[in-house]
Amino acid sequence: MPPEEARHFLAAARARKLLEQYGITRPAQICLEDIAWDLGLEVVIGPLKGAEAHLVRVGESGAITISDSIPEEGRRRFAIAHELGHWLLHREVSQAFLCTATDMRDYRASGPELEANTFASELLIPKFMVDPKLLTAEPEFATILKIRDEFNVTLTAAAVRYVGITRQPVMVIFSDGEQVKWMRRNESGSMGDLWMDSKQPLSRDSCAYHEARQGGNNQVMVEVPWHAWFPTTPFCGDEVFEFAVKLHPYNTVMSLLWLPTRY
Repeated sequence: MPPEEARHFLAAARARKLLEQYGITRPAQICLEDIAWDLGLEVVIGPLKGAEAHLVRVGESGAITISDSIPEEGRRRFAIAHELGHWLLHREVSQAFLCTATDMRDYRASGPELEANTFASELLIPKFMVDPKLLTAEPEFATILKIRDEFNVTLTAAAVRYVGITRQPVMVIFSDGEQVKWMRRNESGSMGDLWMDSKQPLSRDSCAYHEARQGGNNQVMVEVPWHAWFPTTPFCGDEVFEFAVKLHPYNTVMSLLWLPTRY
């Protein structure tokens, strides 16, 4: 196993061990403030400039400050879980972490930030708590909504986690109406040759392009041309289905792509 992959495996394993340690078996039992307190951490909400979360360690005690500018509870929960990841995984790396919104997306982040995100995703949405039927059924927007609501996370966190654990060949892409900002894909072998640049222009043939301008919230999978998302990858006869939804109040459109012929 490559070193980077091994570190992510260990981060996820540490989150599962924490759930086991506290006997947590249901989403409603994942109380992050209580876990933090038992680990010697106080969680407070307060002003932070240029960051969403701040962790400070002093010996065996510490504090997590979450920015009071974060509006959604799900986003605050991810920030707390992210800092818990730093607390448990990165004692030897630093005694303080100042984490931005970009750090809390696992795209082009540093090693420790990626590991903290892996830990947070596993802690907030443990795979063993997700209904297995959701991971084998055809992708639909309702599945991501169900995960979001059941685990009290953001739509972004639910979508990224779904893509990571489903058996379906899917990708989630976040764009700003003009170009791709970041993406995640299912890491099954069938998706290994598919990638896109973080500044790839949006095609007029994509649902994302029209969702950004019209905001129709068409949450049904529709077939789109291959070149709409993979203009530089040779077409091999694959079908591509997409739904797109605008994330308010952010200038972001989330697309889920499904390539059923690669299942």
